[in-house]
Amino acid sequence: MHSPPRPAAKYPLTRIAGPYGHPFHPIAVIIPIGAWVSSVVFDFIAITQSSPAPFVMGARILIVIGLIGAVVAAVLGFLDWLTIPRGTPARATGTTHMILNLIAMGIFLASLLLRGGIFSDSEGVSTFAVILSVSGLAILSLSGWLGGKLAHTFGVRVADEQTQREGLEPLP
Repeated sequence: MHSPPRPAAKYPLTRIAGPYGHPFHPIAVIIPIGAWVSSVVFDFIAITQSSPAPFVMGARILIVIGLIGAVVAAVLGFLDWLTIPRGTPARATGTTHMILNLIAMGIFLASLLLRGGIFSDSEGVSTFAVILSVSGLAILSLSGWLGGKLAHTFGVRVADEQTQREGLEPLP
């Protein structure tokens, strides 16, 4: 009997991307998202404090953690993107998702540089740096929605329907 073709976008390109049905990219994105959201929270706390220095430094450190985590997530996401067939809506969505994430990374890097970098002794936070960070979060939110579409609508790196069906059948 002839078996149906294996959809490439459901299988890892390499073990580095995570095993079948368990991609690492969705796990890795938690680090930059959490760090960058927390950095903006620290920014808003710093704006309201008479001694903002600890929150300003905390925001800088969180942006750096987010940038490092984003590089890891980007590599893992790129490996998953390579499995999506060219000329498909999923590939176009993945490309847009990737571009938006790279823009968000650039915005957070610019925000960090406006703050004087990680080792700056500045005790205040630039309003424009905060605006950049909030803009970066907005772009990241749109990109995350597209990432959800890749997984939940197009099934990229999600187990095939037969595997899913087996998980929903009653136990004996």
